[in-house]
Amino acid sequence: MEMTPGFLARSLAGNDKDKIYVISEDLGTYVSLLAENGRVLRKNKKHVQIIKKRNRR
Repeated sequence: MEMTPGFLARSLAGNDKDKIYVISEDLGTYVSLLAENGRVLRKNKKHVQIIKKRNRR
């Protein structure tokens, strides 16, 4: 599953379940996500669902 930077993603598991993030980097098994407050998270790809919309900056 390809995680394209700039796409939106929803967390499926963890304390942040159902929160929306911006994909910043694909790290193989993991994906780097950018939160609203600027924090960078690393989550397993199977715990993230892609929303196929580009983030407009």
